[in-house]
Amino acid sequence: MSKDRATDKATAAPDIRQIGQNDTLYPKRLLTVLDNKAPDTLYLQGNVDLLNLDGIGFCGSRKSSQKGIDTVRDCAEQAAVAGLTVVSGNAAGIDFEAHYHSLAAGGTTILVLPEGINHFRIKRALAPVWDWARTLVVSQFNPDDAWKGYRAMTRNQVIIGLSKAMIVIEAGEKGGTMNAGMETLKRDTPLYVAEYQDMSIDARGNKKLLELGGKRLARSRSTGRANMKNIFDDIAKDPATSSQQDQIGLL
Repeated sequence: MSKDRATDKATAAPDIRQIGQNDTLYPKRLLTVLDNKAPDTLYLQGNVDLLNLDGIGFCGSRKSSQKGIDTVRDCAEQAAVAGLTVVSGNAAGIDFEAHYHSLAAGGTTILVLPEGINHFRIKRALAPVWDWARTLVVSQFNPDDAWKGYRAMTRNQVIIGLSKAMIVIEAGEKGGTMNAGMETLKRDTPLYVAEYQDMSIDARGNKKLLELGGKRLARSRSTGRANMKNIFDDIAKDPATSSQQDQIGLL
């Protein structure tokens, strides 16, 4: 197959599918974690097999610092190598970086939309790494529903429900990332929060989430990379969480 034909196959949009809670494809984890808040219907485009693979969630600022971008790249690459599916929204900033670097590292990713699936378009910057065989787009909203702020908050619940652990890269004191972190704690899903040597103004919410019970994600002194061991352990033991901490330094 020529390079052009392979590229066309990877980027040609598959049909949109609709599933309900009684469908065998519907993720059991969504029903378990979200209970009566689990969406009645999901609209899907891409590789539906990703729905029931081990997922790791990412959330953070749309206007991330360079430290935040470097951190999410590192974590997404490690997740891809570990065989975990990256789950995040379709926003700019941390969400975009998580999807991009998972795909670039040969991994898989799920984009959970805050709007109807008919509005979805592949971002130009994602196109070079896009592959429908390793990607799934998910929406719980009617296909033509427009983006609304409250839908972004509602969408966060599905990201949590599809993730066996959540990583917060940069959270403000208020807003969607803080909401996602607090909801993760309420759902008894392991929450890991990046802790930096010099926390930027965009990451003031990180400290609060750590105080509320989030686990520290920091740099390993031995590797110089984000220490993902405890996260991987938590995912392997799901739904149990790890209380042991390795020797780690600030990111």
